[in-house]
Amino acid sequence: MSEFNATKSYRDAAEYYDLFIVNDDIPFYLSMAEKYGSPILELACGTGRVALKLAEAGYEVVGVDATRQMLKVARAKASNLPDNVRSPVSFLKGDVTDLDLQQRFSLVIIPSSFRFCLTTEQQLACLSSVRRHLTEEGAFILDLYPAQDEKGEWSEDAHTTDGRHVKRSGVFVTDFSNQIQRRTFILEITDSDGEIWTIETENAVALIDDKEIDRLLQLSDFEVLEEYGDWDLRPYSPGMRKRILVLRSKSSGEIG
Repeated sequence: MSEFNATKSYRDAAEYYDLFIVNDDIPFYLSMAEKYGSPILELACGTGRVALKLAEAGYEVVGVDATRQMLKVARAKASNLPDNVRSPVSFLKGDVTDLDLQQRFSLVIIPSSFRFCLTTEQQLACLSSVRRHLTEEGAFILDLYPAQDEKGEWSEDAHTTDGRHVKRSGVFVTDFSNQIQRRTFILEITDSDGEIWTIETENAVALIDDKEIDRLLQLSDFEVLEEYGDWDLRPYSPGMRKRILVLRSKSSGEIG
């Protein structure tokens, strides 16, 4: 997958990733797991924040990610779970645009990461990978969010881990002509002895408006089952901060 910026970004800062995540989507994914069952495939699973919560709830989960360092964190977290939780979850290194696990899943999810597929070709290839792994009645959850501002910057509250004080800030610039947003993340880390160093990383995400995602889904033969504008299940309308699609393939892809 041509997500070189994302892979590099998450590689260099993987050990601090969990400090700045927001888990307000977890109840939604748990409710979808209850509805559709397992096994569950999470693409771009990162440090396993969603996969492990699903596993703790008793679902069989496979997480796939392109970044070895993120998977290392996920596996370490899994190793600390009780045996009866750890057994149904596994983490694999793989390319979400060219994946063939020779297995079908009742539920496939991509939390917040589809936009790392920067081109139409990559986006269609990712959707093809999803279709290849869905059962006939399986559901696919596509979590999207808009990127409308031309440029900006942000900073986040500091966190402490292993005696280190970690702050994160960043800037972004949107290239509307090429439908790309480029983002720079800066981690400032203060050690227990007062030593300070920074990790600066970059990634890029595609701008995908409603019309474009609808076209991609039509080309990929997906139909919309449910559509929400936030994790609280409010109905979607243009301009909302999220677009969460629960999809089903109109025709199953072949395995092998």
